[in-house]
Amino acid sequence: MSCTIKNPANYDLTELEPHVHGMYDHFASKYGFKKPPVMVFDSDPSNQSKVLGKTAYYDPQSLEIHVFIDGRHPKDVLRSIAHELIHHRQNMEGRLDTGGYSGPGYYLENDELKEVEHEAMLEGNATMREYEDTVKYKNIKENKKMSLKEWKNNELNKQLLKKFGILKENKKPDFLDLDKTVIKKSQWLLLLSQKVKKAKKKKI
Repeated sequence: MSCTIKNPANYDLTELEPHVHGMYDHFASKYGFKKPPVMVFDSDPSNQSKVLGKTAYYDPQSLEIHVFIDGRHPKDVLRSIAHELIHHRQNMEGRLDTGGYSGPGYYLENDELKEVEHEAMLEGNATMREYEDTVKYKNIKENKKMSLKEWKNNELNKQLLKKFGILKENKKPDFLDLDKTVIKKSQWLLLLSQKVKKAKKKKI
């Protein structure tokens, strides 16, 4: 179940949105959210200039994750979303409402809420890193698999060429450069077909 995105800030989400959905899917797959949150991108220019201003918050009633977008690096925005997704998980599991003081400075006053925040800091960053590495290195792994497949195919072709006398040991044929300059496939198949026919005639 995908999450909904609202963009009252009218921020250009062309590059960010695929990662918002991708990262959410990664979190949802890992934590099994009962309901998806709503991602809300907010703008507050007066907040932007504050060194210790707001970055994001989670509303457990509306299931909305509000992210302040002004002047921020996209990866930092994703980091805020990751943190709030853990709060969403805690809310879905009934662990977010710990009771006690929850006003300004609660982190110093409420030990149970402090533990909730510690979990969001740790799990949010760790799970985002999992998503990031999955995206960054997935293509590399796929390319390695493809390279291995190509190597196997090349080795098989070499063995066939040797078997039918087209490829001599320690000698490159005129039509095949093993340094990856290769003739057209149709030419190779024609030569191979001719060798197969000759081999059959000899057997007869």
